[in-house]
Amino acid sequence: MFAHSTKDAWLIGLALTEFAVIVGAALMFDRLPGWGVISAAALSVFLNCTNFQCIAHNFVHTPFFARAELHRTFSVFNSLILGLPQTLYRYHHLNHHAYNNDALDPVTGKTRDLSSTYRFSRQPGRPESLVRYAFIGPLRADVGALYAEARRHRETGLVWTEVTALIGFCAALITFRPTFVAFLLPTWYLGHVAAYAENYLEHHGAIPGNRLADSVSSYGRAYNLIWFNNGYHQEHHCRPQVHWSRVPALRAEMLPECARRVVKHAHWFNF
Repeated sequence: MFAHSTKDAWLIGLALTEFAVIVGAALMFDRLPGWGVISAAALSVFLNCTNFQCIAHNFVHTPFFARAELHRTFSVFNSLILGLPQTLYRYHHLNHHAYNNDALDPVTGKTRDLSSTYRFSRQPGRPESLVRYAFIGPLRADVGALYAEARRHRETGLVWTEVTALIGFCAALITFRPTFVAFLLPTWYLGHVAAYAENYLEHHGAIPGNRLADSVSSYGRAYNLIWFNNGYHQEHHCRPQVHWSRVPALRAEMLPECARRVVKHAHWFNF
């Protein structure tokens, strides 16, 4: 069943948990007290960000299932809880790995990484501010370029299946509980904002163009336990095909920590 490791069952379980939280919040939304709505919203935002960083992310690099039909099914299912098509996210993320948060090209004035922190910077040689990048980023994704990649790989059918399923899921939730739209859309948006902020911090202070120092690592035990070794980010960018459970072993292959950006505890403190 599993293509790489049975440990991926944890990620699948986490996706099911996120789905249960969304559906449960919809079922109980009109009966929840104010603190309950806030708690459910905070949990939903955290789980959505975690999905991007751990579930959807690892599913791109090391697909969970050996059978193609299970792979496609999970891709559609995860689109429901991500709030966007998993396949478009896949090409968004592969583009990021191809160009590794590159700086603006002095000739073209553009970046090749569509999610580069430098892409919309107003100051040459410096990244955009964290706040602008995180809050505006989800609204300016180049969907056309991502769809073109899906078309080039003959995956538009899967994209449209994901889109149709996502629309149907939203319609079912909102038809059942019309007021739930006031919960669903903001929590998805803030989850995407948190994911963009995390991406920013995973590269802030690193050296664009240096394949051995273009990302930031963080080795906090709790952080890497909760987020499935997401802190080993330079290691991941150097060897993205390595399964998340084995990434810590790559630390010995990296440059000395004095020669690259490493932050204590978690990427969240990379300021």
